[in-house]
Amino acid sequence: MVQDYHQNQIETVAGNDPVSQALRLLQVLNSRATEVQVVTTRMFELATIQSFADYADGFRRVQEFLSFCDVIESKLDNIPPSTREPILHEVSSVKLRAFSALLRAMGAYLTALERRGMINFFAQAIFLMQQDVLEDFRVSTLPEIPRQLVPENLMAVYEQVRGLLRRLLDRCIDVPDFRFES
Repeated sequence: MVQDYHQNQIETVAGNDPVSQALRLLQVLNSRATEVQVVTTRMFELATIQSFADYADGFRRVQEFLSFCDVIESKLDNIPPSTREPILHEVSSVKLRAFSALLRAMGAYLTALERRGMINFFAQAIFLMQQDVLEDFRVSTLPEIPRQLVPENLMAVYEQVRGLLRRLLDRCIDVPDFRFES
């Protein structure tokens, strides 16, 4: 995937110039993308039996990966456009695949959780954070990704997961925030 792209499209130059740094980050991106694929596949396949802690940890790991993609994109600013655009295209593609896999895994887990009837006591905070992460991706990241990379059903899956999160949030016990009381 990224390795083939790297080997076939861009000559690697040893050193600390921005292109070499970006290529090294792409190599790391490739190995981390494989890890994310394993995490999201596990979340999806074990949705009916996975613990809430494992689900939340899987989400956190994918979120870290998406942040790593953002770091790579920020490192591309000093690279000539002819080199930057193909790298940016690859990073965007990998980031979108990770987000799509995360939505699929979340949909499976949240559906199973909704059927269980019981909600983890700390779920409200996790769900609120996840809702913010998904919304931020939709508003800030998705518009920057070339339309041809975005799967047709992505927004339908996004809306399904967002609806599941809302329904589960409605079932969470509201824990009072005592930090601001005097």
